[in-house]
Amino acid sequence: MPAFIMNKPPGCITARVDFEDRPTVYDHVPKHFEPLPHVGRLDFNTEGLLLFTDDGKLAQALLNKDYAGPTSMEETSAELAPIEKVYHVKVKAKLGPDDPVLIALQEPLEYEPGKFTAPARTEWVAERSSCTWISITITEGRHRQVRKLCERSGLQIRKLRRVRLGPLELGELKLRWCRHLSDEELTELYVAAFGHDPRPWPEA
Repeated sequence: MPAFIMNKPPGCITARVDFEDRPTVYDHVPKHFEPLPHVGRLDFNTEGLLLFTDDGKLAQALLNKDYAGPTSMEETSAELAPIEKVYHVKVKAKLGPDDPVLIALQEPLEYEPGKFTAPARTEWVAERSSCTWISITITEGRHRQVRKLCERSGLQIRKLRRVRLGPLELGELKLRWCRHLSDEELTELYVAAFGHDPRPWPEA
């Protein structure tokens, strides 16, 4: 099953084509890579880990926590952990590791009247001059969720980068570069999404 990740650069949209003729992520897919469908979106100015795969069921399971997906020969009754999405955010503020703002960022976000996101998890990463890097982990993909959390706390975002999607890590992949997933990464991804790896094994 083909799949790869990209370190999406800012200044392009997550789409195959754009009616406003803006750059898209597919402008950065190497010509020797199959232009697979993207899983979810990163907004125009957000960078970082973006997954591409032609397995629609896997994509649905990663995006929708209520998606049942394919079953294994022995269905597991264990409840799957939500797929975590980890972002590193550079904000224009000097924050310490125990700053109350980090706690406030964890509070659920109201995305519709009476409907709230699950709580986020935050962690101080580093301080750089007049800015601070923080880590924000969410388990849902509401539109501009991380940006809205920061806006709610009065934080101005200088840079927003997704560094993890479930078990997949961005690591040292350079900006604009792509790489195929290893068999081990694919197995970990399926197990995270379904509780098992439903791919058929080739006959010996």
